[in-house]
Amino acid sequence: MPSRYWTAFFTILVVFLCSSSDACKAGQSKCRVFDVTRFGAVRGSQDNSQAFLAAWSAACRFKGKATFVVPKGTFKLSPVQFKGPCYDGASPSVKIRGVLQALPGSSDDNYWIKFSDLNRLSVGGGGEIDGQGADSWSGNKCNKECKLSSTTLKFDRVRDSRVARLSLLNSKAFHIKFHRCDNIDVYGLKISAPWNSRNTDGIHIAVTNGITIRSSIIGTGDDCISVGQGSRNVTISNIICGPGHGISVGSLGRYENEMDVVGLVVKNCTIMHTANGLRIKTWPGSSKSRASGLLFEDINMIDVSNPIFIDQKYCPGNDCSSEPSKVQINDVKFRRIKGTSLTKLAVNLLCSSDAPCSNVELDDIRLECSAGGECRTTSSCTNVKANFSGVQIPSPCL
Repeated sequence: MPSRYWTAFFTILVVFLCSSSDACKAGQSKCRVFDVTRFGAVRGSQDNSQAFLAAWSAACRFKGKATFVVPKGTFKLSPVQFKGPCYDGASPSVKIRGVLQALPGSSDDNYWIKFSDLNRLSVGGGGEIDGQGADSWSGNKCNKECKLSSTTLKFDRVRDSRVARLSLLNSKAFHIKFHRCDNIDVYGLKISAPWNSRNTDGIHIAVTNGITIRSSIIGTGDDCISVGQGSRNVTISNIICGPGHGISVGSLGRYENEMDVVGLVVKNCTIMHTANGLRIKTWPGSSKSRASGLLFEDINMIDVSNPIFIDQKYCPGNDCSSEPSKVQINDVKFRRIKGTSLTKLAVNLLCSSDAPCSNVELDDIRLECSAGGECRTTSSCTNVKANFSGVQIPSPCL
């Protein structure tokens, strides 16, 4: 066959293969789908970690547009790390269309699925990631020192990336953790675990700059979203949170020499049937650090205990320091927070005697008792300089 016919044949073949995937567009000469089943992954009870890693390795090396695909069906998986850097500094697009299930039992790894050292990563596909964590929850009870079970999805040193349109459930510990990441967009997630599943935070952020979390539904046995040390320029919006412990900054000051939290916006969220609403929590006896530039606005509370809570005596166990926290909290704004409180004490600003909170503003707060009738909500202020404006229910603590 003349060479021009071979050229035409391969051109048509490439266009056909590329057009069959949402990652490959007509006219795109270098694109390929790396389906894990082509590398030996099988549906059922078999551990597919080696097949997944082989598919990732090939996709990561590919000199073009690569898509790593988990097709429909249920695939068992032991801990895996998808590591970069990949070809030309980019990353394969990850499409999870089926169900991933963790193998039963605990592991020495602090993650189940980890993405690390990657740029321009996209993880989505509409599939489900099931941590199978029920057997681990009883071991997650801990005070200041503990070793939690594994995080379902961990992102470490990932930049300019997106995580979207996935369901996660029943993680052994945290469902998603971002650590040492930059410029991340997160949306369209559904995260769920029972209300009594200990330390199963929906999303935890630490040492990360520039992350947006939006348009998601999160209900777990711990914080829906927790913003940890070293977090900067975080935006959280349009989240439905509950059950769980609400949306939290912290806990901070658990370890020595923690990095500051600077720049947080939480807006247009609904928090329902949670143990806390909007909370800032720091350990007593902590070393010096700072949490500042925090804005909470347009939040709807439905039957929430402790709707607004600054807790600088956070101690989930009994073995805590008697020394005050040294985490400085300042420039905090609560605006247009409304709804119902399950407790009378709806606003509790419990700050440190060593590092009193400063420039705390509450504007247009409307938090009434869930029970109604004769119940009236109250507020409490300790070691804080607070300013009040607009409607104040409960009455301001002075």
